[in-house]
Amino acid sequence: MELMTPAPILDAPPEHLPTGNLEVHLEASPKAPSIARIGVASLGLNGLLDWVGAPLLEVSGQGWQLSRLADWIPCWENEHLTVTLLAPYGERGVALHIEPRLPGPIQVAGNLEYLGLRRFREEPLDCLFRSGHDTWTGSHVLEARAERTLLALGLQADPPPRHIDWGLQFVLEWDAGPVTLYLGLAPEADGARTTALHLRRVGWENLLRKTLHKLALLSTNYAGPLYEVYRRHLIFSYFYAQADTLEGEPVVLTSRSPHYYVSGAYWARDALLWFFPALLKADRKRARAVLKAVFQRYARWPGEHAQYLGGPPLYPGFELDQAAAYPLALARYLEATGPNPELVAELREPLAWVLARVAEEKHPSLTLYRTFLSPTDDPVREPYLTYDNALWCVALERLAPFWPEAEALRLEARAIRETLYRQAERNGRFVFSFEPGGPHTFADEPAGSLLLLPHLGFCSRQDPIWQATALWILGSDNPHHYKGRFPGEGSAHFPFPSGFGLANRILSGLMRPAGDALMILEQAPLDQGYACESFDPETGQARTGVGFAALAGFIAYALAAGKDPKGATV
Repeated sequence: MELMTPAPILDAPPEHLPTGNLEVHLEASPKAPSIARIGVASLGLNGLLDWVGAPLLEVSGQGWQLSRLADWIPCWENEHLTVTLLAPYGERGVALHIEPRLPGPIQVAGNLEYLGLRRFREEPLDCLFRSGHDTWTGSHVLEARAERTLLALGLQADPPPRHIDWGLQFVLEWDAGPVTLYLGLAPEADGARTTALHLRRVGWENLLRKTLHKLALLSTNYAGPLYEVYRRHLIFSYFYAQADTLEGEPVVLTSRSPHYYVSGAYWARDALLWFFPALLKADRKRARAVLKAVFQRYARWPGEHAQYLGGPPLYPGFELDQAAAYPLALARYLEATGPNPELVAELREPLAWVLARVAEEKHPSLTLYRTFLSPTDDPVREPYLTYDNALWCVALERLAPFWPEAEALRLEARAIRETLYRQAERNGRFVFSFEPGGPHTFADEPAGSLLLLPHLGFCSRQDPIWQATALWILGSDNPHHYKGRFPGEGSAHFPFPSGFGLANRILSGLMRPAGDALMILEQAPLDQGYACESFDPETGQARTGVGFAALAGFIAYALAAGKDPKGATV
């Protein structure tokens, strides 16, 4: 397993407070009403474009206590003020409401440092910054220009401040409250100044009411365990694993968080295997729009390790599980919503691209398919992975009832399953990877675990080969099974218990492992309460992969879809 690009190991996880909507993402401080960055997704720049400050905006005061409305809208309180930060649903902007608890002056200040472009790492852009006051709308405007404007921010205040010093460093002062600031973002100054005015016209109460209504709708009809954990993960993933770009197009991405080490890019696995099932449960209309956009924009390069938001490969390398994500996502959508010949016809050509690319990896004489990289995006010892081929088998099988050439898909799926049972079983359990008739490796990767085979529909939970495999994965013979107060499974890519492992355990239907996973989600600190790529088995603190929105979606899906454990209690 050489030439890996694993996540940086954290000595201490960062303190951060994500919030936002589909158009705007924000990073605030858990300790004070302070915003570090406000940003948008951009197809034109293939990344995330953020105003970054030190801080970008802050309400003066001390002794703040944090709470959240609906697990998403930050609210800070001290002796004098209550401050609420809102990214209004359906708007490309932000509202900050300051309500006095005692009479006294109010001050808001900010310090813009740079405009950053993020995909994996962040690049401060070489920009000319302009600031000014627009007399037509009454907005104060910040604008970052290169050869043209890259991003603009407009600000309105209700009521207008008694004193304002506006620029890259700014101060606004009022003798008394309440006060609401409205910030609009746009590709240039005209859109920013008018958006800020529009938000002010709509008003704080209406913006808050509409957003709370949307947040409530997202978690309606949930009947699984740990409702607050489910809602927290679902809402984070809904607003940070997808976005509506500055150009008005939907995109799906690993995360919008600056704390996730490969943010601002598209992974088919993250989008379609982990986040999409949670989105499908929460918002079917949005799921359809995302599904169509993903197929049409990204399926020309199926199975690539990572892709730019605009589509082409960013980090090349074929991964069979990522290619399988396309037919499985379409099948899941059609299973949930019913047959849709019109949609199938529309997505037929993109899916043909996926089928053709996977066919290039077929074994010369067996119905098996190679992969270059594993589900943790690492090189493989043997090119045929049991999980990857099982996933491809299930994807074809589940899509078949809705596909014009149904019998061809069923026959292919049946052949893959039969070949795996002949080639991937050694000593009574499934191997991780193999060469047919040759070497093999016993292992598992939480990002694509053999624990999921019954849940996906490849085999039953009573299958003795799968039960033996699960016993090995969850036991001390697995070198990446970690004991402790918060136990779990990791991999060479992250040598700690994994957040993926929590979802795998819940979806496995195995009573004791699922119970441990629920306990960890309820009791471990993890990443500010969100599941992370990996965590310390003793402290429960995040060790790698914080701000991981697509994983949050996987956790929400697992909590909603996990069955009442039956059968084995491994």
